[in-house]
Amino acid sequence: MELQKPKKGTRGRPISFDKGQLVNAVMQKFWQQGYNQVSLNEIAKDNGLTRASLYHSFNSKEALFSQALHVYLETAPEAILDHPVSPSSVSDFLFSLMDSICHARAADPLRRGCLVCNSVNELVGSESPIKVEILDVMAARQLHVEQLISRAVRMGELPEATNIELTAKMFMNFIFGLNTFSKTAEDESELRDLCEAFLKSMGFYRRAEISQQAG
Repeated sequence: MELQKPKKGTRGRPISFDKGQLVNAVMQKFWQQGYNQVSLNEIAKDNGLTRASLYHSFNSKEALFSQALHVYLETAPEAILDHPVSPSSVSDFLFSLMDSICHARAADPLRRGCLVCNSVNELVGSESPIKVEILDVMAARQLHVEQLISRAVRMGELPEATNIELTAKMFMNFIFGLNTFSKTAEDESELRDLCEAFLKSMGFYRRAEISQQAG
């Protein structure tokens, strides 16, 4: 368990806290309220710390958000797109990804959507270094989706004439919209129906459905 120990608290006493627990708590706060709506003073007060102790450990609000973002990315359903993958069936992979997103978003009682998507919307017009970091995450996912679409073409799951870059952009924009829509959707089934229709419109079908049709 990692402890951060600033030199002195406001009354001359050392302040110790679990950095991992704090970053997770802050991640939840950023996710619910948004980056601009959360201040270091509020974070310090919520966690029984001083503003100075936060600066001692994280140097800035941006650095704290960056660590919180990395915690979020480790558990988000879209995290599988943060690395190259080579599934035996791209169609089944994408349907499974959509199922995971729908379940995670519907299971969230606070209906917060996606921290990455929320932050893009919030910071798009700013010069914050956080915006650059988030856009880098989106760009990496775009690249990995392009690789998936290219694999689907090679495996005969999509036509050879498929515009790989455009199809990947369509997919990424749908994911973005899905996460936003999930904040007001009635339930998980509504999200799943939307995903099914979208993927089929792109030419993707679950292997089980293809087998049934062939039979």
